[in-house]
Amino acid sequence: MNQSLRPMAASLRTILAAGAIALGATACASNDSSDGTQTSTQPVTGGALSDPHVVTKLHDMALQASSSSGAPSPTKMYAVAVSDHQVAETALGGGTIYDHAPVFVIVVTGGTFTAGHAPYGVSPPEGHVLTLTVDAATYDVTDVGIGNVEPDLSEVASARVDLSGM
Repeated sequence: MNQSLRPMAASLRTILAAGAIALGATACASNDSSDGTQTSTQPVTGGALSDPHVVTKLHDMALQASSSSGAPSPTKMYAVAVSDHQVAETALGGGTIYDHAPVFVIVVTGGTFTAGHAPYGVSPPEGHVLTLTVDAATYDVTDVGIGNVEPDLSEVASARVDLSGM
């Protein structure tokens, strides 16, 4: 990419990433059932992945994050439910956090993903695997990762859903 366009592209990615986070935060604001009654916004993590509304929200978040990171047509997207945020971050190779709330981890492959932020003078990280950690109660994105190795979440996931075929 032309060096003069890099700051503009980074700004656009930042705006799109903020939109993805806002989408996630507002997507859970109302969770009406088909009969018009209000349902809980506190999902039971594993069972939540069988709810089409939850799956649609996660799909939309995955696609928005993928697009804003430079890959508008990913080949694979899936989400897993993990009952403990710290356990999920450990499986993703992340640091120690002191949060044990249920989360969803979204994994997206099929492109070259580029981070929207990097310290001054450092090239933004790039990779072929994008991960998002999403608070299961609020749909806030708590962590974003870009790497080249798809994480093995089979030991920590209580459920998994394919987000690609929607």
